[in-house]
Amino acid sequence: MKTNFTKNILILLGISVFSFLFTSCEKEDKYIDWKVLNERWLEQHKNDPGFKVTESGLCYKVIRLGNPNDRKATSTSFINVNYEGKLINDSIFDESEQYQNYLSNMISGWQEGVIKMHTGDIYQFYIPWELGYGKDGSGSIPPYSTLIFQVELVNSMD
Repeated sequence: MKTNFTKNILILLGISVFSFLFTSCEKEDKYIDWKVLNERWLEQHKNDPGFKVTESGLCYKVIRLGNPNDRKATSTSFINVNYEGKLINDSIFDESEQYQNYLSNMISGWQEGVIKMHTGDIYQFYIPWELGYGKDGSGSIPPYSTLIFQVELVNSMD
């Protein structure tokens, strides 16, 4: 009886692992074209005029400088920003004026980019999917999406 129980547990475990792997592959396959398209787009645009690329792959460009003597954001800042976020097909997925949150609650691409900014600065970010919403996406943002943000840092407080 113990042998049958152990055998059944191993069969169920095998089925569970197979199902998980199959489901993961299915999701990857569904978005593989979008992933490739986004990676190609980023590769073609990371050297757009005025853009710098960080070691992590974040691309950023200064659109307007505020006062360099004003407060600079830190990783622990509570930030107030105006922003627009869109996908590589120019569809806007989010925008806000006077959005407030702790920078530490934001996606990695924002965390890395916003700490470069002073109050009043406007930057444009090209955020690779690994620094954005990753392989899962979020809401109307599909998995593997390169994100394009224009961000104005209105204020930051520590």
